Amino acid sequence: MLQRGGGLLSDAWWLLLLALVGSCRPEAGSKLNGAGRSPSAPAADTVSAGEREAVLAELRSYYRDFSARDWSAYAAHFWPGATLSTIWTPPGEAQPRVMVTTVPEFVRQAPLGPGSQPVFRERMLGADMRVQHNLAHVWAHYEVQFGTPDSLAVWRGIDAFTLMAHGGRWRIVALAYTDE
Repeated sequence: MLQRGGGLLSDAWWLLLLALVGSCRPEAGSKLNGAGRSPSAPAADTVSAGEREAVLAELRSYYRDFSARDWSAYAAHFWPGATLSTIWTPPGEAQPRVMVTTVPEFVRQAPLGPGSQPVFRERMLGADMRVQHNLAHVWAHYEVQFGTPDSLAVWRGIDAFTLMAHGGRWRIVALAYTDE
């Protein structure tokens, strides 16, 4: 065991801690390339342009169904058990908190949010994507229009998607979002 900061940490915990703060301590004899991967590890984004387009097509469809407030189609973009997370101050509370919601809970509450005004449109402006095999991470930059035709609020934000492909389809495992 190693002595670290007045306490005892096992080598495994120390290595994990170093990795979490952006450093690494490779095992003796291992060689890492500049990206922190072993030379035999595949580089990220080694998938075909077709797979990247499939992820983007899924997200374009997601935004279309979300803006249409087609809640059945919206829910179908998620794998069972998927979550949506944001920081929000619930009515009657003084402090914001992290809110983690299931898709069925989100759909049940949608009439109080995106369904509460005549105009709701959310569109993807661009996306930063990383895809490897059946896993994709996408930071989608979006713009929302919400309100009435005479009083329209517009804002931008980030949707951080984690998607997995299975059975020939990309679907969302988790979505975290925030305003820009």
